[in-house]
Order: sequence, then structure tokens, then C-alpha cells
Amino acid sequence: CSSTLSTTYSSGTPNKDGNILTCDQDTSYFKALKKGEIPEKDSLCTRTHTGTSASAPIAAAIIALALEANPNLTWRDMQHLVIMSSRYGPLRHEKGWATNGVGRKFSHKFGYGLLDAESIVRFAEKWTTVPSSRICETATQIKGWEIPAQVRKQLEVSLLTSGCRGTSNYVRYLEHVQAKITLKYQPRGNLKISLISPSGTISHLLFPRPRDMEDISFNSWPFLSVHFWGEPPDGTWRLVIQNEGSKSSIVPGKLFSWSLVFYGTYEKTYAQRLYNETVRYYPRSTSPATEKLNDCVPQGLFK
Repeated sequence: CSSTLSTTYSSGTPNKDGNILTCDQDTSYFKALKKGEIPEKDSLCTRTHTGTSASAPIAAAIIALALEANPNLTWRDMQHLVIMSSRYGPLRHEKGWATNGVGRKFSHKFGYGLLDAESIVRFAEKWTTVPSSRICETATQIKGWEIPAQVRKQLEVSLLTSGCRGTSNYVRYLEHVQAKITLKYQPRGNLKISLISPSGTISHLLFPRPRDMEDISFNSWPFLSVHFWGEPPDGTWRLVIQNEGSKSSIVPGKLFSWSLVFYGTYEKTYAQRLYNETVRYYPRSTSPATEKLNDCVPQGLFK
């Protein structure tokens, strides 16, 4: 997903990876008690905690630690911190990683990597609030371009922008990019839509969905991407729409209009940080959030 910032632990690949273990008692524990039997030891914990039910609370807890370390953080501060502290290394063997125009590794599956509680708290303790957000909207491109019906054929259109240079909305460093698209195609699920920045970063806004057989249009649909974070918006942006279904469409589709909305800042918010195996943390402190981390981490794990 092009809007995914980061990743936390969940159940992984079915029948391959383990699930999350919690201290909740398994249902078999209560069934045994009801029957007057002695519960099995394995039923004292839940071993099948999965999905977003597992990952969302982990992310919320990590963000709570960052807020405890620095209560002045805004929602935009938190997004910057998540991107800066997420680790590519633990997930580097997974397919699909790319590097954006300022050297940050990103994935459509994992965002900018695995959310790291140790790192995000260190950064939060020293963090300075990001500059105010600016919003730059391009003029809507209206023409009625034909989207090819044939499999693997594509439509490519481009848009030149200065990022609203010379105005109070001038964006120099991107955070979010939104592509507003109006199109019609049957079946809609055949389409793959990609946005390419002037820096050459490719973000897939929409992947094919074989079960989506609708012919309902996307009407000014706002597709969001965070893959261009830190890049300058100036230059030519390209929108690529392709039929990646198993067979050709009956008739060509139509791209009626599209435009871009850039969210970001004029000032640079922090120095460029390249992702690699080594994450450099700020020196340890004695904030309540740090103490909680120290209690959870085995001695000597973080040096």
C-alpha cells in the first residue's frame, strides 16, 4: 500500500511464521473448567493472536512511549519520527524494496521498515517540532485520454510543476502526495496505477484486484503516497495506468482528469538519513519512557 508508513509484528505468512503469544487464556481453558477438568498448560496463554488485532496495539504502545518521552509531539512530528526510526534491516530479505530520491528504503508491503521502540524514543527525546505544513495543488489536467484495452498495454501522462514556487504554498520537501484521478474502466480491478516522481521514485497507487469486476468510475478519487517523503516536488511527474488483468478489456477505458496535491514544508525538517544495518541512537537518558524500555529489553541488547 502506498500510504503505509511502517510495520509491526503480526502473524506473518500462514503456516510458516509463528503467531503472537499473549497472556490471555485460551478458550479451551474455560471449556475445561466448565467440564470440571484440569486445563492443559498450553491453554494458559493465547498462541493464535494474529492480524491487525496484534500489530495495531504494538504500534499504539510504541507511539505512546514516544509521546511520554516528548508530550509536545504533533501528529506530523510522529509521522516523521516513525519514518526516521523504522528499520529496513530486519526485513531486507523480503522482496519489493526500493530507494526513494533522498536515499530512504521503502516497501509497498512494509512502508519504511519495522517500527523500532528504542530508536523512536531516542529521537523523540531530542525532537524539535517540524515547520508548519504547506499545501500545493496543481491545475487539474482535463483531456480524456484512452486507457488501452489490451493486457500489458499502458497509458502514460505527465505533469510539470514547480511545487508552487514563488507563492506562500511553495513546497520544497515533500511529506504526502495525493493524486486525484477520475477514470472509467471495465473491469476496474484489472488496473495498476503508478505515480513516478521527478526523482524517479515509483509508487504504485493501485494494484490489480481480480475480484473487482465493477465498471464504476473513480471520481476525483484521492490516491495517497508517502513514498516521496523528503523529495523536492519540482519537475515532471508521470502517471502510468496499465491493464494487468488476465485478459483484455472489451473496450478501452478513459482517464478524464487528474491532478496532484503536495503536502510538505519549505524548510528542511531534519538531515537526510540513509537506512542500513546500523541504527545510531541518541545517548540513553532517564525519561520514564526510557525506563520502561530498559525494563523490557534484555541486558546488553542495545549498546
